[in-house]
This record gives sequence, C-alpha cells and structure tokens, in this order.
Amino acid sequence: MTTAFWALIVMAGFAELGYVTLNISAMPVYLNKTLGMQTSFVTLVGSVFLLTEAVGRAPMGMLSDIIGRRRLLIWGPFITIWTALATLFVHHPLAFVLLRALDGIGAAMLWPAAFAAISDCVPEKDRSSAMSFLNFTYMFGLALGPLVDGLVTQAFGAKQASFYLVAGLFGIATLINALFYPKDHPATKSSSDSETEHPPNATGFDWRGLWQAARELPGYMWLAFVVFFGVGLVMLLVKLFAIDEFKMTETAFGAALLFPAILMAVLAVPMGRWADMMGRVRAVRLGLSAGAAAMWLIASQANPFLVVGAAGICAIGFLLAIPAWLAELSEVNPAKRGVILGAAGTAQGIGSILGAQLGGFLYQNVPLNLGFIQYESHRTPFFGCALMLSLGALLSWWVIHPRAPKKP
Repeated sequence: MTTAFWALIVMAGFAELGYVTLNISAMPVYLNKTLGMQTSFVTLVGSVFLLTEAVGRAPMGMLSDIIGRRRLLIWGPFITIWTALATLFVHHPLAFVLLRALDGIGAAMLWPAAFAAISDCVPEKDRSSAMSFLNFTYMFGLALGPLVDGLVTQAFGAKQASFYLVAGLFGIATLINALFYPKDHPATKSSSDSETEHPPNATGFDWRGLWQAARELPGYMWLAFVVFFGVGLVMLLVKLFAIDEFKMTETAFGAALLFPAILMAVLAVPMGRWADMMGRVRAVRLGLSAGAAAMWLIASQANPFLVVGAAGICAIGFLLAIPAWLAELSEVNPAKRGVILGAAGTAQGIGSILGAQLGGFLYQNVPLNLGFIQYESHRTPFFGCALMLSLGALLSWWVIHPRAPKKP
C-alpha cells in the first residue's frame, strides 16, 4: 500500500467523522433546540444535503476523470470548513438550506474522487480489501460522531462549539490531501491497469459521456437504487424504532450503538479480504442475501436479543457486500472509473432520499395486517427494507457476473 493510499484512508476518517457530526448529530439539535425551528424544517435541511450530494456525485466523478482526483479531494472538504463556520452567523432559513446544499456539493466532490483514487492506488486483486478500509473509517465516524459532538458541547457549554469542531476536522482532511496525495492528471493509471485501458480523456466536461456511462450499466444503476432505497426506508428511523418498540432512552441507545459500531469497524478489513478471496461477485450476492434474511427477522421479531443478533448479521453482510460492490464497479471500465462510481453513487443517493421520505410516512401511518398477524406501523418500513434487500439479492444474480481474467 502506498503513502497516497494511507493518506486517503486517514483523510476519509476525519471527513466521515465531520459529516456525521455535522449532519446527524449537531445540525438537527442546533436548528431545533437552539434556534427553535420546526422538525419539518430540520428534515428539509438534511434532505437538501442528501439531494445535492446524490445529484452531484456522477458529474463530479466524471470531472475527477478529466482534471484528476487531487483538485476535488482538496476542494471538497475545503468547502465545508467555511459552511460550518458560516452556519453560526446566518439567521434566515434559506441560508441554512443553501449552506447544506454547498456541503452536499463538497461531499459529491470528495467521495467519488476518493473511491476512484483508492482504486488507482492498489492492484485489482486487492481492491475489495482496499475499499473495506473506507468501511472501517465510516463505522468509526458513525460510532464516534455523536459521542465526540456531545463531549465538545458539554466541555464548552454551547452547541455552537460543534461547528468549530467540524471546521477543524475538515481542515485536517484538506491538509492531508494537499500534503500527501500526489499531483495527478487526467486518466490516472492504477498499479495494475494497462495502458490500453486508459485512453486519453476529453479536455472538456462531456454530459453525453456521463449519460452514456449510466446507460451502459442500467442493471448496476438499478441494483444500487433498489438496495439503497431499502436502506433509506429505515436509516433515519432506527433510533425512533428502538425507543418506540423497546422503550430505550436516547442515552441507552447511544451506548448500545457504540460497541457494535466499533466491532463492525474492526471486522471491516478482514471482511474485505475475505471478499477478495471468495470472489467479488460471490461476496456481493452472499452479503446482500444475508442482509435480507436478517432484515426479515428484525421486522418481524419482538425479542430484543434476536433483533440485536439479526442487526449484527445484517451489518456483517453489508461489510462483505459493499467493498466488493465498489471494487467491482471500479473495474467495469477503468478509463471511466470516476464517472461510473459517481453514477452509482447518484443512484444510491436518490434511492436513499426517496426511501427516507416514504419510510417516515409508513412509520406513522401504515400498519400491516397479514391475516392472523398484525404489525404496528413503526415496523412497516423494516418490512419494506427486507423486501428491497431481497429484490437486490435477486438482481445481483442478473446484473453482475465474474469476468474473464485479463490477458497479460
């Protein structure tokens, strides 16, 4: 593994911790509790971030193919340094919407370039393992973001301190990329991709090429959309479900989340290596199937120990499937690696946004009546997630297939 690879992994850790702290932990509390804004507006602000990131991923991925990864890796986190600080000095509701839209653009710059840069840095045979390191940083960001945010708020006695923390985290991410990621150029070659796989890129931004990249891989885009539509159905409701179904306090939920998230972070890299050994296609199919089976248990069972165990199986399934999926995408067409990863990210983001909006409606309004078994409405999104993951597992048999080895 190269210096650039490890710089990207460390940078991703700081960036993911920053995004989790900003969007999941600090922003909702600041808007609702400190400024007294309605919950519906808080949801709108979060959705704007998700939407701009989702829509921006594909074009920003293409841009990284054209101008190189480094510029986007620097400018993406740099934007959020200033939007985090500006949040403290604005008052009009539309200003918060605009700032989070800029954050979404920054995230759209950063993540497709980072995933493509990871693929550029390592040989093909190790790419699932390499992608698993990003899962590692994601899990730690998810686990530590609310905890770090709470400690900083408590230490300084004001929620505003969280935004200075976020600015500092993105400042570090920007500095790491500026210092340690090498100067690159369009059509950056990875350590294993041959010259013929990297024809010179066009010098201008080609929207037709972006559309063509998505049209070339409709099955991949649909698979990404379906799986993350299912994830979106429940991703904003897990905490509410724990409170409503198991009467957990917020403190108990936070404490319960920390250990599993750290455990998943520890398992992320070994699971990526296992995916490389068994084959990426098999890893995607097995991981999605395990996640779907576990989600059916979560949706239907009332025993908290069974639910926690099933949640662990679901998480492990995703740890196996997602790095293999990203590595597989990165090999479809190495010359268009950035735009393909970006287009898939856009499909995932749109699926998550639509799923989240539908999940909230189902959670409040749609109980399930299955004849002799009835379920309260707060379980309905979890059944929907199980159904979508099952469909995704079936789609994976149609969409992705092992490719013939490359000729030496």
